[in-house]
Amino acid sequence: MEDQDVRSALKEYVTEAEPPIGLTGDGVLAAGRRSRRRRVTTVIAAVALAAAAFPVGAALIAPPDRSEPAATSPCGEKTPGETFQAATARLNCLLDRAIRTYATPADPLKLEAYPQPGKTLYLMSGELGDRTGSVFVELMTNDGTMLSTGVACESQDPTPTTCSARLVRGGTLVETTIKKPGNPGFVAYQAGYRTAEAIVIITATNSTRPGTDEKPDPPAQRELPLLTEAQLREIALTPGLVP
Repeated sequence: MEDQDVRSALKEYVTEAEPPIGLTGDGVLAAGRRSRRRRVTTVIAAVALAAAAFPVGAALIAPPDRSEPAATSPCGEKTPGETFQAATARLNCLLDRAIRTYATPADPLKLEAYPQPGKTLYLMSGELGDRTGSVFVELMTNDGTMLSTGVACESQDPTPTTCSARLVRGGTLVETTIKKPGNPGFVAYQAGYRTAEAIVIITATNSTRPGTDEKPDPPAQRELPLLTEAQLREIALTPGLVP
């Protein structure tokens, strides 16, 4: 399939009721795996599986409200009259700076937008460091529906290896991790943060190679993802990530 198949599948996804956290539609995965865009293929497959366990006993510091961008942000602030193009540029800047705080992208990062009536889905993917690890970002507008910590982990499909959910100022933070039995070396971390205004999901894997229909899990290229669980959490909680 071509790039257009991935775009079409994503557009179908954003016109339907999205799952609580993450892309899980079989249509998106099938199109993604056959796409010639290697990075998107790898990370879209990983998003449906992804992961990061909340370390036992770790302190969770409440960040600033997501609707309040950092006052000194060089990326600008969300304004009432902000255009679609300006919002995309601002969000791209925020995510690029947040990711580069912890890892060096192998290529320039670019946020792609998929607008639909009433909602917009933003996607960013990239290979990191020596091209042995990937990062994938999903950012979408939310209609005000909140996520209960009591069902956040139960709603994950497929079931992650580990999962934790916490209430953080402004929303619900869900962190999961998965290690596939069929591919012992593959590891994916994920941090998802949902507020009334937005949903952001950051995924990191230890591979940049594509999966296939027969073997959807990419082969591992390093022991663990380049971005740690704590780093994904900080990226997901970046102030100002509101479309």
